[in-house]
Amino acid sequence: MGAYRLLLALLVALSHMGVKFWGVNLGVVAVISFFIISGFVMTSLIERHYRSLDKVGLFYLDRLLRLYPQFIVYFVMSCLVIYFMLPGTPQAATLTAKNILTSLPILPLGFYMYGITLPQILPPAWSLGLEMCFYLLIPFLLIYKVRGGFFLASLLVFSVAFIGKIDNDIYGYRLLPGVLFIFLCGSYLYQAKTKELFIVATTTLVAALLFLAIMSGAITRLILNAEVTLGIAVGIPAVYLLSKLKYHPIDEFFGNISYGVFLNHFVVMYALRHFWPVEYSVPIICAVLVLSFLLSGVTYYCVEKPALKLRHTLRARSNARPQAMEPVAPGLSKA
Repeated sequence: MGAYRLLLALLVALSHMGVKFWGVNLGVVAVISFFIISGFVMTSLIERHYRSLDKVGLFYLDRLLRLYPQFIVYFVMSCLVIYFMLPGTPQAATLTAKNILTSLPILPLGFYMYGITLPQILPPAWSLGLEMCFYLLIPFLLIYKVRGGFFLASLLVFSVAFIGKIDNDIYGYRLLPGVLFIFLCGSYLYQAKTKELFIVATTTLVAALLFLAIMSGAITRLILNAEVTLGIAVGIPAVYLLSKLKYHPIDEFFGNISYGVFLNHFVVMYALRHFWPVEYSVPIICAVLVLSFLLSGVTYYCVEKPALKLRHTLRARSNARPQAMEPVAPGLSKA
């Protein structure tokens, strides 16, 4: 899935430079696929290394080592670029001690819509806050085998947002209660059996039909509901099919580069804006993508790869521990 993840990161970058396809923001479509991939990968990781209560802390540490090294590097770089190259801009106004301190834990970025922090320093990082919310919850859903109930509850929240009864953007895309079922579709794809395949296939079909109904005008198009449904309809089959492919080193390389591209393209955009404060033309868009790719390669090998060794050490230590008895909450679904 490495090349697919890189493609998704590039689509996010393109969307932030104003590129759309037939009026659809493919950056949002890409983020939905990232949610599905996250559900799949986290389930695989927990099942193989952290599937007991005494290992949940190690899982959290594993995730911090995954998110933080490159985030910190690009957050600091963005602060420096904004301070020295974009003075007097709205981005410069967010360089306050309060905003920096509330952004550094990452988690508050997922709740920026409530004024807890402002995401303009590193805008894509808001979704990392949402990811962290999922990381906090998913070990317990797997250990206690309660994915089914949470899937239905999240789907209900999403449905209410989808028809506009509550904020469609916030509860249908940005907060965990409305998108948890999307993460869980990815979770169900890991070692899926008949029941899990039925759930994700039905979700895919319904999402595809809703997208077609929105685009045809049969259903009112609210903010992002077309993009989210398209993301589900495309992302689930893509992750299912790509998960069946064998390992390839080039695919792994592209996957390694993808996280940096996702984070750093705004840093590059901010820097280039200092020199070319105009609309994004094709040459400037290409320059952003190439520089983002190259910069991500540098930070992967210099920053993330050393942290990867620590994560592998954690997993080896976790596997060496005796497996604890798995608790099952009485009366709760084992789906």
